[in-house]
Amino acid sequence: MDIRGRKMKKPPACVQCRKRKIGCDRVKPICGNCMKHNKMDCFYPDVPGQYVPSSSSSSSTRQVANGPFLNSYYASSRRVSKETAALLQKNPELASLEQIREYNTRLQLLNAQNQLSNRSSAANATLNQQHTQYIPKSVPSLESKPVTSANESSTPLNWVQGPAIFHMLTSPYTQDEIINHEMNFLKGRLLELQEITGKKITGVNLDIKPDSTARTLSSQFNRGQEEFLTIKKRKFSEDEIADGEGKLTTNNERRPSLNEFKDLDPQFLDTNKVFNVFNSAILQDDKNKLWLLPKNSNKSSIFQIQYLIERDPFLFKFFNELNSLIEKQFNGSLQYLLTNHNSDEHNSSISQILRFPSQSITQNLITKYLSTVTETNSILPILKPKRLLPIIEQLFPSNTINKPNSSEYETIFQIFSMTNDQLINLGFITLCLLILFESLNSTVLIPLREDGHLQLFNLLFNYLPSLKSNLTTLRFEIEKRSMCDIDTLRFISLWKYYQFVMATSSSSSVVIDYDEDMHMACLLSLNHETQNQSHILIWNFIFKNYCWRHLFLGQLPLLMSEPFTNSTPIIDPLLNNDFELIDFEVNLMKYLQSKDQQLSIEKIMQLIKLLRSKNVEVSQGCLTTSSIINNIMDSLIYRNSMLYLNFYLLLQFEKLKNYAKFNEILEEFLELSRETLFFVFSNLANIKFAGHEFTFINKSITVLQTLVLMLLALYQRSFESFKETAAEKEDSIDQTDSVHSNNDNKRIKNKNVIHLIINKISMLLKDYTKNCKKQNKLIENLIIKIKMISYYIKNLEESKVSPVIGLNYTTNNGFTGIGTDQLIKLNHELNKISESLIKTDFYEQRNNSTLSNGVMGTAAPVDSDASLDTFGLTMENFSEIFEAIRS
Repeated sequence: MDIRGRKMKKPPACVQCRKRKIGCDRVKPICGNCMKHNKMDCFYPDVPGQYVPSSSSSSSTRQVANGPFLNSYYASSRRVSKETAALLQKNPELASLEQIREYNTRLQLLNAQNQLSNRSSAANATLNQQHTQYIPKSVPSLESKPVTSANESSTPLNWVQGPAIFHMLTSPYTQDEIINHEMNFLKGRLLELQEITGKKITGVNLDIKPDSTARTLSSQFNRGQEEFLTIKKRKFSEDEIADGEGKLTTNNERRPSLNEFKDLDPQFLDTNKVFNVFNSAILQDDKNKLWLLPKNSNKSSIFQIQYLIERDPFLFKFFNELNSLIEKQFNGSLQYLLTNHNSDEHNSSISQILRFPSQSITQNLITKYLSTVTETNSILPILKPKRLLPIIEQLFPSNTINKPNSSEYETIFQIFSMTNDQLINLGFITLCLLILFESLNSTVLIPLREDGHLQLFNLLFNYLPSLKSNLTTLRFEIEKRSMCDIDTLRFISLWKYYQFVMATSSSSSVVIDYDEDMHMACLLSLNHETQNQSHILIWNFIFKNYCWRHLFLGQLPLLMSEPFTNSTPIIDPLLNNDFELIDFEVNLMKYLQSKDQQLSIEKIMQLIKLLRSKNVEVSQGCLTTSSIINNIMDSLIYRNSMLYLNFYLLLQFEKLKNYAKFNEILEEFLELSRETLFFVFSNLANIKFAGHEFTFINKSITVLQTLVLMLLALYQRSFESFKETAAEKEDSIDQTDSVHSNNDNKRIKNKNVIHLIINKISMLLKDYTKNCKKQNKLIENLIIKIKMISYYIKNLEESKVSPVIGLNYTTNNGFTGIGTDQLIKLNHELNKISESLIKTDFYEQRNNSTLSNGVMGTAAPVDSDASLDTFGLTMENFSEIFEAIRS
């Protein structure tokens, strides 16, 4: 029987299944059909055959914020019958029972929803539910109505019907302070109970003394009740206490520090278990910062080389040497370079003209793009180059003119005469041509032997400055017109992707990421789209690239760090493959970037192991060519994160003088380095990826650059440990000379092999650039850096590097704690890395024949004392090298 006394054969079907006229299994809270089709707005009518009234405009707004599942609940909760209203008017005390019923109903929904396995919408609705502020008022006359209780005292209460408020409170306090306040509250309640009952608890003392080293509260048992504060004194101490002279002193000045409460956790009793490398920068004052390096615009980028240099004293020493050298000997050239750079930025202006090749050439270039980037539909689903061909035919003919002093034609557009749709179409054409150039230039596996193809590429290269100018102009015009629609979002998201994969940071182009694509997508509510598949694909593309560019730098993707900010399903197969890895890396960044808790060394090591297994699992699931190409970026982010995390652990154990753990992490770091070098160079030579190298080449070079500087830091440690053991050998007795000599030989081999690995990386990069159509600036800058490192190492070996003046920072050296057995094993691992790159015999033959032919052609020869003293810097090559250092 139903509530109206009618006989029911079956429970009512859900509203969604009724509308679609399909069978419903009547499972609550979400039926099988709705769960299968990812429809979270499944709800049931109270009466069979009767639909829930449609919600108002305000409820539709809430549906965007809270999800359709909650909206159905609110719709049903607002229906209050006339009989219930009349009953509550006569018996206002029953209103409390109504509130209890609402609490119980909400609790059931929360419990049921937590059991849903769907990760896209159910979890989002649960968290959004906690943020709702809507309370429907069904009986306005009951507000502030006095209620007579058993002791005949009346208290005005606000009788508002509807669901109870669930709000996720954001507190300004840290976790330590919250625990501290909670402990004070509990101790105060204990004292109150003692006073009320008259019974004294004689076995517990909750006061924590500053010098206490107890691990648990049970170790502080004693029977001294005189140490308890009185209730009145405790209440005053929670806020502030006035001393005898009338001054106010805070409670923190009178009780132990907050760390005493943290010490109750055995995990943090030992400082050797706390990971605090991030809190130990070498230089804290801005005036002593390294001005040579580009400024780190985002201080939370923990996977950037600037962040690492500020925490590694050996790398800091190298760049500080360059700082001092340039200030002393090249200050004039530096000021001239900075002056010209500032004047160029000041004189730069936005052009009002867009320049393109002629119609036929542009169409041929788009056709060439389709034949080169064969996986464009999967990798770049928002570009759609086939749709650009008829657009070019419509837009270009009336704007084609003959170029002066040339037989070629070009197409010119005046920006003020273009409509919004035309601007977007020209933006897609510009990006398509730019991506085509990067695709042809970054591959060495697609030769342009035919005259027509080579001529087409050279023409595209000549238009490269105009195309980049077009992109800047279009971005400025779109921002000026405040364009915000789906087509504009597609262009912005493709531009952000191009900016990410082609980024070559240098002193002349510091790019700040404002996340324009993500903000516009959220403004258009694509993060809660569930119906339009094309919009869902756009969101999947934006979400993936947004996470990529932040995770690569070691930043937390803040806009998508909480599940309730995204309820859009995943229909892009590429994102579906790597979603679990991205989600795990986001959670890893949450932990590393947390400011309200101490980081645990053991937990970070466990997370590294989990990250390794996640990467293997995701990589094994990539079976198609497009998924493998897409996974290369996931693997680069993973390897970049692993390199930094392992190196930070090296710094941590070196700081703690835990040389056993230092050796253990060092072995893992070298194995990871060998795998990373093979991964990078093998991808650049894989015929499957021909034409798609542009998607990962620049990020691969960035990872190589990071690895080279880390190897330099290891070389410096090995060199310093060799000097220390040599000094010890002079003071040792004759019986230990053979032992010292054996260790010295192994240390010399280790540092020499590290130097050899760095030079072999440079040789492989030179070979790659020789086969590229045009110069890759990022690769050229890395080769120049390696050349400078070679000069620096030669200076170290000849003991010509003076100690750093003004740097008061004592350093530990993990290599000093490496024993004979570890040295042999370390040397074996380094040789394995070296031979996996290039066979040493072949390298020495080539190196002897091309010793004087380096990238720094204007520099003095290697054996020149003047060049060694300046690390290869001369007046002629200063501009080129300075740009390379800051890249």
